Amino acid sequence: MNPKEAVLLTRYVRALCPQQKFDEYTADAWFDVLGDWPLATAQEAAAAVARKQPFVSPAEIIAEIRQQRDAKADSFQGPGLPAEVPDADPDDIQAYLAALRTQRTRAADGEQLKRRPVAELIAGVADSFGRIPAEDATEEIAEVRRPGPLGIDCPSCHAPMGRPCRASVPGNRPPRALRTPHAARTRVAMGGPAELESPEVIEQRRAASLAHLERLAAIDNTPDEEVS
Repeated sequence: MNPKEAVLLTRYVRALCPQQKFDEYTADAWFDVLGDWPLATAQEAAAAVARKQPFVSPAEIIAEIRQQRDAKADSFQGPGLPAEVPDADPDDIQAYLAALRTQRTRAADGEQLKRRPVAELIAGVADSFGRIPAEDATEEIAEVRRPGPLGIDCPSCHAPMGRPCRASVPGNRPPRALRTPHAARTRVAMGGPAELESPEVIEQRRAASLAHLERLAAIDNTPDEEVS
């Protein structure tokens, strides 16, 4: 708010609390404390405080504002379902958390969050008739694979594309989902091999490379007449 709006706020609070004392310096002091908040937000908080007690202070207004913002941020989503799908790749943890924090800030500011229609959510994978391809139709949905390890089938646990990796559980219990993909799935997604070579194979390759370099060095050091 600006200084003029601070004057309006003090007059509003005086109307709410007739017994509270104000003078010509009250608006300036309140502006120094409440200047970072919009006038409408401060008035709403002042009214909430005045419903509970006969006097209203700037500190109580700030406390009420923060309480209201926390309540709005906590209730912006349903049971496990946000009002908006975060605009970030779930595999990019930092970007996804940043998108969630942005949503909570917008909700606390009172911005309207809208639920995305189902048609918008499935637009990337549905065909022209709105049909979703089967999970095993990998060739049909190859063009819409999302980046990251979940964009491919896991070579370790054979989890299908888009599904988290799984780990076996002792007994007859179903396998549990893993928070992070298997290392082989990550390597394949980055263009690497599914299995790492054993130390023996690596040592054999190193020895063969050294032997080849020694042969090349011997040829370079051979006099021309011997080569001919």
